[in-house]
Amino acid sequence: MITPEEFIDRWDVNKYGPIYKFNRQDLKVTKLSDDVKRFLLLGGLPETPPPYLELSSPQIRPITDVFDMPQHFQKYWFFGSTGSGDPICITEKEENIVLLNNGDNYKEVFVNSSINQFVECILAYVSMIDKAIEVNGEDAFIDNDIPESVVDWLKRELERIDSRCMQAGFFWSTEYENLFE
Repeated sequence: MITPEEFIDRWDVNKYGPIYKFNRQDLKVTKLSDDVKRFLLLGGLPETPPPYLELSSPQIRPITDVFDMPQHFQKYWFFGSTGSGDPICITEKEENIVLLNNGDNYKEVFVNSSINQFVECILAYVSMIDKAIEVNGEDAFIDNDIPESVVDWLKRELERIDSRCMQAGFFWSTEYENLFE
């Protein structure tokens, strides 16, 4: 599993944008493990990584503090959203990364088993974009002109990083399928 230091080394801020690190005081009020807190303090999260994620708030809060939602949603710690506006959260006990589908009564959709695997999957996705551009030019990703070998590589990488994330209906399997549209 990737460490926060490895993430910082592998993320090219000049190419992919800034990383936001979290505040120790904000993390103290969470019920998250020391490992998750350490990752967010030392590694942080990229501001706007592909695929169309918005992680630009260096705060983590109960989702019920951000959105008007029933109390049973308090177990979700909000830290970003998808391009569709679905909140991205860490579950309190399991510390899985999930999104809450705002078009389906905020139904939980699995993203990754840990924050480490989440950022490593983002790194794999960024690498897939870079590989597509190397082969098919600057607009390869925008034009969805991604070589099949590169898409196959991405699938193997995502499965290696977090075997659960590629199950049908989960975030990364859906993003993978979208590459064929």
